[in-house]
Amino acid sequence: MISRFIAVFALVVPATAAAGNIDQIQQLLGRMQHAAHTVSYDGTFVYSQNSQLTVMRLIHGADEHGERERLVSLDSTGREVIRDKNGVTCILPDSNAVVVEKKRPPVQFPPPFPEKIDHLSKQYYFMLKGEEKVAGQTAIKLVIEPRDALRYGHALWIDKKTGLLLKTYLLNEQGKPIEQFMFTHIKYLTQVPDSLFKPAVDSRKFNWFEANGKTTGDEKPAAKRRWQITKLPVGFKRDYQGNLNSGHKDKALDHLVFSDGLASISVFIEDNNDADHLIGGTRMGAVNAHGRAYKDFHVTAVGEVPPATVKMISESVSWQQQ
Repeated sequence: MISRFIAVFALVVPATAAAGNIDQIQQLLGRMQHAAHTVSYDGTFVYSQNSQLTVMRLIHGADEHGERERLVSLDSTGREVIRDKNGVTCILPDSNAVVVEKKRPPVQFPPPFPEKIDHLSKQYYFMLKGEEKVAGQTAIKLVIEPRDALRYGHALWIDKKTGLLLKTYLLNEQGKPIEQFMFTHIKYLTQVPDSLFKPAVDSRKFNWFEANGKTTGDEKPAAKRRWQITKLPVGFKRDYQGNLNSGHKDKALDHLVFSDGLASISVFIEDNNDADHLIGGTRMGAVNAHGRAYKDFHVTAVGEVPPATVKMISESVSWQQQ
């Protein structure tokens, strides 16, 4: 059904229509990326997944102190995440714990999108859909529609004035939202008081844990394991190959990442042992996973893509002959 829809859609909205707006869309995405790091604000947003709704407060500052963020859960847990140039501090009042990570993670919130879309136009349609109101602001709506059934689509609402991403939907094969992020209130700030980045609770008596990011030295070099993926969706290329500590001495976890520039899929390959491994498919919100046994190994593919995609990739992993 979805392939038929896409075929009909291609007749109604030809590729040249997207090409006509490509410069305008790239400028819009460029503004959005810039705003994510340079605009200061205090806002409340809702995040919806699996019919569960989470409400959070997000404070972002970009000034002489650098880029700072404070994310506060507005539920009974009172959890907070504070990020600055020195790292990330997670305060967990419900567990009487604080976790400090010195390295700032690459994950951004709200999630980033690529600025350059030339290479993505073979896999997605990019369409401007007018303007709508979000959190009291006028937003430009951008829809990113996949050309096949092997990846998800997106709908973005970008503040016309500031370029900030105010709302985003992740769309499944039927074009329905499976994950939603939306500001319900936002106040733009010219100056951000230091008090806004101070936690609401006194965590000095909590148990403190510091992640050092070091490995144990038990990992096997990924280069000694030569894997090949014989079936990848069009446009997906290998972004990364490395290994992780699996938690079992002398047993490394090979990690491969594939991306089309918008969607990404991780493949984990480890020695088969007595542990309970995923066989077949499973889903948690927008994330799908598929696992299988292959010779003396276990393969798991994970990503925010349709179930058919992770299954296809997982089942196509094989040992590359020398």
